[in-house]
Amino acid sequence: MTIADLVQQMSKAVASSDPQAAVRAEMETLKGDLAGIAKMLDYLPGTGGNANQAFFRAPNLSLLKVSFPNGRRTPPHNHGTWANILVLSGSEKNTLYRRNADETLERDHEIVLTPGSLVTIPANMAHVAECLGDEPAIGLHVYGANVLGIDRLMWDPDTLQAHPLDWRKYEPLALRASAMNGAP
Repeated sequence: MTIADLVQQMSKAVASSDPQAAVRAEMETLKGDLAGIAKMLDYLPGTGGNANQAFFRAPNLSLLKVSFPNGRRTPPHNHGTWANILVLSGSEKNTLYRRNADETLERDHEIVLTPGSLVTIPANMAHVAECLGDEPAIGLHVYGANVLGIDRLMWDPDTLQAHPLDWRKYEPLALRASAMNGAP
């Protein structure tokens, strides 16, 4: 498989009547070749911001390689759309939150992802992702929109107050979240 094949496969799925489910089904087929997918995406570092992660963006689809180093935790954030995440290597814990009408968060559940694990995050949820273990958690992330071009929210990890996602403020929030004993 090539990157062009992967983009074509996801583009066809996202054009279906239930894009999130169709993309998830396609991602399920990738589980048998995690090493091949990882090798194909090896040219991307997957760290240092979305510019080093995104390898395809369209109005209805984004594909990213994301790498979380040991000890890294994101602040609570949403994607502005649904997401499907397939872990290629390492281990990642996701804490998912329900969003209330006033944009406050309520913890819903946690899930630990290991290689081959796939999580679906609905558009109305927020989450915190963190690397577990000594090796980076590397995943293929597929979103139902141009995730770099839509309105998104992030939450202060101390106060859980919502703010428009601002990449200049994201990293200081991520550093504070990473220093906490666990996800807020």
